[in-house]
Amino acid sequence: MLPLSLERRPGLPSVKKSYLKKFSLVFTAILLCITTECLKSASPAMDFKINPNMYDGPYIFDEGDSLHIQYVVAGIGHDTLIAKSEASGFRIESLPFIDLQDLDYEIEKQASFKGVNKVIALSDVHGQYDIMRTLLQNHQVIDQSGTWSFGEHHLIIVGDNFDRGPKVMDILWFLFKLQKQANKAGGRVHVLLGNHEIMVLNGDLRYLHRKYLYSSAVFKTRYDQFFRKGSILGDWIADHQAMVSVNQRLFVHAGMSPTIVRMEASIEEINQIFSDSLVRQDDSGILEDSIKAAYYMEEGPLWYRGYFDTTAISFSSIDSILISLNQKNIIVGHTSQNRILPLYDSKVIVIDCSIKLGKTGQILILENDHFTVGHLDGMVTELPEQQTLFDYIYNLQGLPKLEITTDVKRIINRKGKEEYEPAILKLKDKDDLNLFTFSGKARARGEMRKNVCWFPPVKFDLSKVQLQAYGLSHIDKLKMVFRCRDRSSDDIYNAREFFLYDLYHIIDTNSIRARRVNFSLVERAKEKYSFAGFLVEDEEEYANRKNAIIVESGTIRAGALEREPFLKLIFFQYMIANTDWSIANKHNIEFVKLPGIQRVVALPYDFDYAGFVGQSYAVPHSSLPIESVHQRHFLNYKISDEEFDRMVEFYRSLESDIYKFCDEATYMDEKSRTQNKNYLGKFFNLLREPDKLKKQIAK
Repeated sequence: MLPLSLERRPGLPSVKKSYLKKFSLVFTAILLCITTECLKSASPAMDFKINPNMYDGPYIFDEGDSLHIQYVVAGIGHDTLIAKSEASGFRIESLPFIDLQDLDYEIEKQASFKGVNKVIALSDVHGQYDIMRTLLQNHQVIDQSGTWSFGEHHLIIVGDNFDRGPKVMDILWFLFKLQKQANKAGGRVHVLLGNHEIMVLNGDLRYLHRKYLYSSAVFKTRYDQFFRKGSILGDWIADHQAMVSVNQRLFVHAGMSPTIVRMEASIEEINQIFSDSLVRQDDSGILEDSIKAAYYMEEGPLWYRGYFDTTAISFSSIDSILISLNQKNIIVGHTSQNRILPLYDSKVIVIDCSIKLGKTGQILILENDHFTVGHLDGMVTELPEQQTLFDYIYNLQGLPKLEITTDVKRIINRKGKEEYEPAILKLKDKDDLNLFTFSGKARARGEMRKNVCWFPPVKFDLSKVQLQAYGLSHIDKLKMVFRCRDRSSDDIYNAREFFLYDLYHIIDTNSIRARRVNFSLVERAKEKYSFAGFLVEDEEEYANRKNAIIVESGTIRAGALEREPFLKLIFFQYMIANTDWSIANKHNIEFVKLPGIQRVVALPYDFDYAGFVGQSYAVPHSSLPIESVHQRHFLNYKISDEEFDRMVEFYRSLESDIYKFCDEATYMDEKSRTQNKNYLGKFFNLLREPDKLKKQIAK
C-alpha cells in the first residue's frame, strides 16, 4: 500500500484510478511528441522507465461540482475525481499539502503601491524551491513552517518559476498559499509573469525538466495541458500581472524597452494586454497583430535584453524611460548574472543571480528608500561595489564567449605596427546568451608572438562610459591570448599555457589570474574564426584586486625580492622547463608591492616558451647551455642549501595535488592530460634524488 492519503469528508467516496505503466514508457513518450507535438524543439534523450523516485503534482482541475486531481507517486500516475463537498485536504507524502477547501484566489488588479515600508524581490528561481525557501526564511519573510511572517510588507517574485529545475510545482503551490496568507496579514505577494510562464502556458516546452516530461508521458498529456483553462494553478498564473510598481520602483521580468515606452500604454493597460491577449494563446495569432507582437517578442517586457547593450541604449535613454513611466528605478530579472547587479548608476537593478544553477542565491531588499542585498545565509550587504569586467568574466559559470567584430584581416596583416582598429565586443554566457555589448578598439600586442604567430595576442580597450553604465569598474583593458596559428593542433598549446597560470595559483595564491574563454572573430557580419583562448589579468586589474602597487621603474635585483615567493617562482620555472624570463631585464615577470609583505614580489607570466607548453617556435636563448626548451635548466640565481631543501620539501608536498589538478583540466583531452602528468612527473622524480639535483643545479 502506498503511504499516502487523500483527505475528504465522510459520505461520498472518491473515484480513483491508478495508471500502472506495464508497457514501455519510451514508446509513450515518442508517441506523445509525434502525435501531440509535446515538445517544440528537441529535448535531451531520456529513459522513460518507471522511476520509483519520481513524484510530481498535484495538478488540480475545477470540474464544476468535482475536483479532478492528477499526480505521480513513486513513478506511478494517479487520476482522482472527488466531490468538492467531500474534499478536505490533499496530503501525499513527498508532494505539497493542498487545502482543497481553499482553492479560490484574489485576482490582483492594482498595479501601483506607495508607502510600503519594506519590499523583498527575487527572480528566476526556475524550480529551485529549496533555495527560495532558505532565502525567504533567513530573511524573515516566512517562518520555519513556511508560513508568512512578513506582516504588511511586500514580496515580489519577478517571473520565471517554470522550467529547468525539478521543483516547479512545489514553488507554485507554495506561492499560491503564501499569497493568501500575505493578503490576510495586510501584506502582498506579487507573482509576476516571466517569459517561461508564457512559454509553458502557450505550449513552448523546450526547457522543461525531465521530471515533467515524465509526467507528460505517464498521463499521455502535453505538459501545457496541465495548466489549461479550469486548472487551479493555470488560471492563477494566467491572472498574474506582467509588472508592478511599488514606491515608484517598477518590477518587471525583462525590462521596458524604448519601443514599448513609445506605445504610451500604462502599467495597468500592459497588464491587461497580457491577461487578455498573450497568455494561453497561439503564437501565430499573436504575431499577426503588430501591437500584440511588440509586447510578446524581444522588445517586450518579458524578453527585453537591451539594458546590456550600451551600443543601443544610453544613460539618457534610461532616464527618458524612467521619466515616461514616472519611476525611480527598474528592477528586472531574465538575464543571468553571478550576483545582483546595479546598472546605469543603480537606475536599473538586475536580480537574476543564477538561482537556477541550484547552488546559491540573493534577494533584493528595499527599505526606507534604500537598496541592500540579502544572501542565502541571512547576511545583508550594500549593493555590490563595482566589479571590473575581467572579474565579472572570471566569475561566470561555464565557458563564456567573447565575440569580437572588427577588421580582422587588418589586425593580422598589420600586427607589427600595433595600430588600433575600431571593434565591438559582445560577452556571451556558456549558453550563447548575450550579456553585454561594448564598443571599443583592438590592437595586436606581444614582443615575439606578433612576429611568429598568425594570430597575435590582442589588447582590447573599452569605453569607460559604457563600463560605468553596466555598473562596472573603470578598468578598461582586456588582454587576450589566441592560439598561435589557424589550426586545431595549436589549441593544445594554448590550453597548456592557460593551465600554467592556474597551476601557479597552487604555488602562490598572489599569482596573476587567467580566464579561459571561447573567442569568435567576426568581420562584416560573418564569423571568420572561432577557437578557445584565454584572458590574462591586466596590471591595473591586478593592482585593483590585490590593493597592490605595480613596480615599473628602477633596477630590481633578485636579492632584494621577497625570498619565499621568489624561491617558489624559480622552482616553478624549472618544473615547467621555462627559461624565457629574467629579473634584471624585467622579462615576463611582474613586480608588485603587496600589503603586509615587506619586499617586492615577483610574479611570472607568458609561458609560451616553456617546454611544458611545447610551442614549435620555442627555442632556448643562444647564451644558454641547452639545445631544446624541453631541457630543464636553472637560471643563474643563487640559493642556499637550506633554501633548496625547503623548496624540495614544499614541492614534494604538492605532488598529489598537482596530479589531481592535471586530471581536472578536462578542457584538454585525456591523452594531453596524461602527457602533462608525465612531463611534471619527471620533475618530481628529480626531487626524489635531491643530492643529484643539487649537483645538477650547481653546474
